[in-house]
Amino acid sequence: MRFLAPILPLAAFLATPALADGQPAERPGHYYLRGVMETGSELLLHPDGRFQWYLVYGALDLFAEGRWQEKDGAVLLTSEKTKDVPQPGFETLTLTVKDSALIPPDGRGAYVRPSDVKD
Repeated sequence: MRFLAPILPLAAFLATPALADGQPAERPGHYYLRGVMETGSELLLHPDGRFQWYLVYGALDLFAEGRWQEKDGAVLLTSEKTKDVPQPGFETLTLTVKDSALIPPDGRGAYVRPSDVKD
């Protein structure tokens, strides 16, 4: 099992007002899926336009990595076959941006940053 790469310090994200391709600088970061029982999922959006993702539900483990872009109120993840993930868990995944959360297509749960989670 391969885990997500170490997270860059928050200062690395805050130091750049916008990414090279015009993506908003506040979007990259580490997100956790909340609101879906018995499911674990994380999403890491890198500032360079790459992403890493996994989802665990019971005996099902899915992984994907590739490129991301934000457009028209959504974050589009496009997976690529890689040495580490030869069978991506999806081809494309569109997450709707709602405030600072990213909402999956089925509307269940939300990917949020740890600082956005309220206990």
